[in-house]
Amino acid sequence: MLINKLTDKFADKPIFHLKTNQASQLISFIQSKKPVKISGLIDHWPALKWTFQSLSDLHGQRTVKALLDLPNNNGGILFKDQSSYEQMMAFSDFITRALQPHQAPCYLGYLRATDLLSGYENNYDFSSLTPLSSYPTDTRLWIGSMNTCSGLHSDLKDNIFSQLVGTKKVFLVPFNQSHLVYPFIDNIVNSQVNPEKMDTKKFPKFMNAHLYSTTVEPGEILFIPRGWWHYLHAETPSISINHWFGQPISSATYLMLLTRLGPRYIWQTIKDMVRYSILKKTYKKEFFFTPASTGERLFNLIRYGDFSKENNPIDT
Repeated sequence: MLINKLTDKFADKPIFHLKTNQASQLISFIQSKKPVKISGLIDHWPALKWTFQSLSDLHGQRTVKALLDLPNNNGGILFKDQSSYEQMMAFSDFITRALQPHQAPCYLGYLRATDLLSGYENNYDFSSLTPLSSYPTDTRLWIGSMNTCSGLHSDLKDNIFSQLVGTKKVFLVPFNQSHLVYPFIDNIVNSQVNPEKMDTKKFPKFMNAHLYSTTVEPGEILFIPRGWWHYLHAETPSISINHWFGQPISSATYLMLLTRLGPRYIWQTIKDMVRYSILKKTYKKEFFFTPASTGERLFNLIRYGDFSKENNPIDT
């Protein structure tokens, strides 16, 4: 059943919001490569009963590597290398910090759910929500305070994002409009644009992009087709699980994007290939969970035949 269509002043196409308990409806959107938000499909998951307190009670003594004192309202861009924000701490201490309303944002993300919650795999089930495929899958857990922000970025595979606790604001832009989102010159899967703080003078072409938005609430899932640019901002303390699956974007597709972005990007990619892959300089991680630079990815294509060798979450 169609509930509503979500649009904003930059968009001319809706994101459909469905209320259904039929996985076949989600699969039809997956096969048509269209985003959709669905309520009612995971109501039976035991994971929807998780709370910050219950997870702390069960796993509070576990030591985790958390990101602390993150920039606030900076569109997911870090002021310094990601390692500078990392700190080992008890999971219970992290939970206490994440729930404090006036604390700088903190995040425990890109963590395999089974690494922290071993034995709880039956609390969630993505296998029934996705088409049969021989490609490997990966499931990740994201726990954080309010105001954590992913930045606008593009992923290699199809993605089912499920919200368990709290709410997140999400923006999407189609992958075929990548030339309008101003990718960083050294990393073509991360955008310089902050959709919540639009700088139309600095990024005028972005106004021509189809920008979609929605808020994902507990018990809802959002299908994000592979490559689609997405930006997630936690409006409250939040617990989410996402699942990557299906065929990855091809190396040829990324090379076509690099070519379309123009000579400046191509030249920077060649320089970075030499700097980071041949001279072994360290690439500074200035985004959340920064992927390899485009130059390193080009090197991997030349040497290993795989542009996304170090960007595939399955391999990290």
